[in-house]
Amino acid sequence: MSKANAIAAMQRLCRIPQQNGVLAGADEAIEPAVPEFERLVGAEGWRRLAGDIRSRFSEKPAPGRPIRYVGTMHAVRCSWAGLLLAQVCRLIGTPFAPYRGSDVPVAISLRHSDHADSVIWDREYHYPGRAPVLVRSIKVSTPQGLLECVGCGFGMQLAVFEENRELHFLSRRYFWRIGDWTLWLPQLLTPGTAHVIHADLGDGRFRFSMSIRHRLLGTVFYQDGVFAREGAAG
Repeated sequence: MSKANAIAAMQRLCRIPQQNGVLAGADEAIEPAVPEFERLVGAEGWRRLAGDIRSRFSEKPAPGRPIRYVGTMHAVRCSWAGLLLAQVCRLIGTPFAPYRGSDVPVAISLRHSDHADSVIWDREYHYPGRAPVLVRSIKVSTPQGLLECVGCGFGMQLAVFEENRELHFLSRRYFWRIGDWTLWLPQLLTPGTAHVIHADLGDGRFRFSMSIRHRLLGTVFYQDGVFAREGAAG
């Protein structure tokens, strides 16, 4: 499958049912829209965010002009369970970095999609002595909140909020979209609760940290790094 076809397939599957049942049919699916982070966070929380965070998450990539950030992921850690899960998940599109590492150069790209009103988020890891590893997801917003979708119909619903002037993304539940049906996955059968924090460091830099913690297995993934807009001075 080509890259364009893979993205199109992810977008078709990136829909969420309106009801809270285990399964929902096609009639209940909500078509995606470009994420509006001010609405997702709420007016008061949005005002409390650092100004540079508001600017970053207000900007939308134009066709053919991705928004790119570059930096170093100082820690790319995972447990043995996480390492195994990352290898298995390469079958559905590499939603997790499949190797451990320290001080790994990483490029983050936000790209407009020609297939639908959605934003493609790429993280490209450059491990020493290995081919670059691309971790891709698609983010869309619905009245129920933000969705992050990966390959083969899998994804998660995210809460987006401000705390300590930082922007937080916290997984609420995972789903599997199968044709016209959506299956909400039991928490124990998921990678765990994902928590991403975007913290502004000033001078155009920000800190990205991500942890995924399973109820029984503990912390299965953890990453922490510092990034800046590509080509920015300093």
